[in-house]
Amino acid sequence: MSNISPILLAVVLLFGACSEKEASLPGTGGKPLFTLLSPAETGIDFVNALHDDPTTDWNVLSYQYFYNGAGVAVGDIDNDGLSDLFFAANEEPNRLYRNKGNLQFEDITEKAGVNQGKKWSTGATMADVNADGFLDIYVGQAGPYKDAKDRKNLLFINNGDGTFSEKAEEYGLADGNYTTQAAFFDYDKDGDLDCYVLNESKYAGVIFQTVFEDLKKKENMDAASGHLYRNDGGKFTKVTEQAGVLRYGYGLGLVVNDIDQDGWTDIYVANDYSVPDFMFINNGDGTFTDRIKEKTRQVSFFAMGCDIADINNDCLPEIAVVDMAAKDHFKDKTLMASMDIQGFWFLSKRWGISTNTCSTPPTEQRQRQLQQHRRFVGASSLRLELGRRAGRFRPRRI
Repeated sequence: MSNISPILLAVVLLFGACSEKEASLPGTGGKPLFTLLSPAETGIDFVNALHDDPTTDWNVLSYQYFYNGAGVAVGDIDNDGLSDLFFAANEEPNRLYRNKGNLQFEDITEKAGVNQGKKWSTGATMADVNADGFLDIYVGQAGPYKDAKDRKNLLFINNGDGTFSEKAEEYGLADGNYTTQAAFFDYDKDGDLDCYVLNESKYAGVIFQTVFEDLKKKENMDAASGHLYRNDGGKFTKVTEQAGVLRYGYGLGLVVNDIDQDGWTDIYVANDYSVPDFMFINNGDGTFTDRIKEKTRQVSFFAMGCDIADINNDCLPEIAVVDMAAKDHFKDKTLMASMDIQGFWFLSKRWGISTNTCSTPPTEQRQRQLQQHRRFVGASSLRLELGRRAGRFRPRRI
């Protein structure tokens, strides 16, 4: 759609952290590259306001994903050739803005009915789920709720008249995990859209031994995993385990792309905390295999998001992953996140990291351990995996 680029530009400008009215880059002749537009000019006044309460679970200490944010979806919901905007909110109502042209928007939230069943919304995705020619809106939900019923995702089916009906249960997409985002794509090439739902898990801050003991129960593993849903004639069937993607993780980034260029769409998941990223390669038979160790030399430890694109025009996909980890050893120690010695040794033994340090003094031994740890988990704030002809990726720090 030709209008997506300026709309996305407006979103970035409206909610960016820049304090300057205008910004320019080298090579632009001093002319501003971006111009900040006010809510009065655009009609967009959305704010994802949070109200923490230390006396309840409504705070970051009780719910570690409290500040993970929500989502934005862009698409032409009324088929008028202009891209409209949907903003998901955690505590506040979701908002839908119709594009009137010339970066002017109208808030149609109430009429559209996009807050039916709304609790704590997270990521948002637009796709023509029922293939009727109108974009629908899928909204992930999470929040500090104990009962999965309060975290069920929402599917707003476009009625074609400016209104939406919530039908996640009817379509089989009322996932009740801690959802971050979702992607619709045809993984089995049967002509309809399937869905992968990216989920966080409840194990943030829990010691590894307890986590893996708990995950021996299949229901706990399912509750901690992202989910794959196959579209069977307009209804969705959860095929997570049989497709080979039942994995505990802390999903914060999701992108679908034909990574190995075999004609089948693959799934890349960026994981936070102790779980490595997943590179689910589509086997073409309804199953996927995680080939992250085969295809990459390192992965991020605290991955916050990811994307895939051909950045150097060699017709090969590159993978970009943003990482919360500090980029130098001093800041690592200052933040204390890497001071978990027991956690280091548990990960080392579990994933086969070892060192021959019998004849080295303790100080050098510790330095070598840390160096190997950093090689394994990565330490850059932005990592690029450069595509290569052999189907493997070379890490580059930005």
